[in-house]
Amino acid sequence: METPRRVRHPALTAAAALGLSVLTGLVVLAFLGKFPPAPRDAGRAGTVFYVVAYHYGYAFYDRTFTEVAAMEVKAGEPVTLYIVPSQALPREMVLEYAERSLRVPIGGLAAGDPQVRKKILEDFALGNVEHIIGITGLPVYVTTNVTPALNARPFRDGGPQTLREAVERSDPTIKTVTFTTKRVGAYDVLCVDSGMDGAGTCGWGHKWMVAKGAFIVRPP
Repeated sequence: METPRRVRHPALTAAAALGLSVLTGLVVLAFLGKFPPAPRDAGRAGTVFYVVAYHYGYAFYDRTFTEVAAMEVKAGEPVTLYIVPSQALPREMVLEYAERSLRVPIGGLAAGDPQVRKKILEDFALGNVEHIIGITGLPVYVTTNVTPALNARPFRDGGPQTLREAVERSDPTIKTVTFTTKRVGAYDVLCVDSGMDGAGTCGWGHKWMVAKGAFIVRPP
C-alpha cells in the first residue's frame, strides 16, 4: 500500500516564518532596550507601578516608566508596587527629586524657602535616609533599605544610573509589595513611621511626606 505523500502548504510555511521573524525581532529590540521589558513577575503582578520615595515626597511611574500624577487601578485586580528610595540613584537624580519639595509649602515654610533644602541635606548627613511607605486603608507597609548601599555616605557610588536600570538589574535596594484592591476610593500614600518627636526615619519632613489621594481605585 502506497504511503500518502505529505502535502506542503506554502501559505502556512510563510506565516510560520513570518511569526518567527517577528518574535526574533522583538527579542532583539528588548535586548537593545528599544522598549521597556515587563518585570520578571509580570504574569502574576497584575498592574505595576514604580514609586520613588524622596525627601519628602513621591514620584509615581507606570509600567513603561512614564511618570503619572496618581496610580489608578480597578477594584479586584492585583497590583504590584516597586518601592525605590531616591538615594539608590545617582547624586544628581537624588538632588533633582529633593528639589521637588521646594515647590510646595512644607513644615511651616513657604514654597521655595531655602531652609527646606538645608533640612534635607542635614537629614542626608545624619543618615535619616529610610522611609516606611504605606497606603491608608490598604495592606501596604514597606520599609526601604538603602543604607547598606550608601556605605555611610549621603550619596551612592557605582549604583544604577536610571530608574529603569535599577529595576532591570533587580537592584537590592528595591522592595516590592503585591496586593489586591477591593474598595473603590482615593487613598493617601504616606511615610508611616514616626519617632517620639514625630520625625520618622527620613527626618525633619517626615510628617509632611504625604501624597493625598495618589492611589485611586476605580470600579471594575
